[in-house]
Amino acid sequence: MGEEDDLARWQNLAFGYVDPRGAPWLRTAIAGRHEQVSSDDVLCCAGAQEAVACVAGALLQPSDHAVVVLPIYQPSEQAVTGLCAATGVPLSYSDWQLDVDRVAASIRPNTKLILINFPNSPTGVGLDQQTLLALVDVCRRYGLWLVNDEVYAQSECDLARASVAPVVDSYERGISINGLSKGFGLPGLRVGWAVCREQAVLARALHAKSILSSCVSSASEILAHVALRSEPTITARTREIGRQNRRHLHSVLAAFPDLFGRDDAQTLAFGFPRYLGPDGADHFAARLVRDAGLMVLPSTLWRSPLGSVPGNHVRIGLGHRRNAEGLDAFQQFVAVRRAA
Repeated sequence: MGEEDDLARWQNLAFGYVDPRGAPWLRTAIAGRHEQVSSDDVLCCAGAQEAVACVAGALLQPSDHAVVVLPIYQPSEQAVTGLCAATGVPLSYSDWQLDVDRVAASIRPNTKLILINFPNSPTGVGLDQQTLLALVDVCRRYGLWLVNDEVYAQSECDLARASVAPVVDSYERGISINGLSKGFGLPGLRVGWAVCREQAVLARALHAKSILSSCVSSASEILAHVALRSEPTITARTREIGRQNRRHLHSVLAAFPDLFGRDDAQTLAFGFPRYLGPDGADHFAARLVRDAGLMVLPSTLWRSPLGSVPGNHVRIGLGHRRNAEGLDAFQQFVAVRRAA
């Protein structure tokens, strides 16, 4: 998929250190996915999680306070709680919606940032534009940074109605985190990024990065640039895999209405149905691993000291071709176990 300049870089590839911010041509390609930024507003990292950690390190001091919307990927939460005090604001369990008033009520005089993850994992819900604008209004009123992990943006079921514009385009103190691991299906490249309009913050994030990865792999930079240029082709493939597996999952769930509730996740990357069995989601997931060699993630894995998370759901991956075979084995396991 490489164009002439990509091929020239590949043929002349050297394995020395590269620009710790990311190659200018790679940052230009990332900036081109946004409306309000330039290449100078991009910091490339070894995966999106490193980008979260670097941004947290750039913004937070021990005397600060942060608000974290739950559930969220624990290392992202810990990137914040390892630096300062934090308050958790759980999504509504009934419909997984964010209560912006509850977020506002959690703000303290020393609150510095709000950390969110939309489209959300593990619930699979998005954030509608009205709620995003209300959240931005709260952040602007109190002068807060809004950091959003947007790695599942390319995996939403309906891209034409994508729920959240990148926060960096929506708010002058918004910071968008993204990467190639999810929607692009390229986690092995280990390329993620933070996009921020404030140069001083990126400079501090770069300082935090210096004690972590130093720089992205030179080979990964080239391949990442090819992937970004080929985004429609690559994401079309991953999305079709997700669509097929999502239909497959829903047919399996429909066969066992006594054991599984409706899957409301609006993502092609995973499902998140409620488990209705009397043994509970944890026990079901453990039996599935032990007896069938299949792994689903009970929602208790997203537990947090900052607030309660539901314990009766299972997160089922849909993003890989192998998941189709896994869903067949999943259905067989459930059918045999229920019959027994």
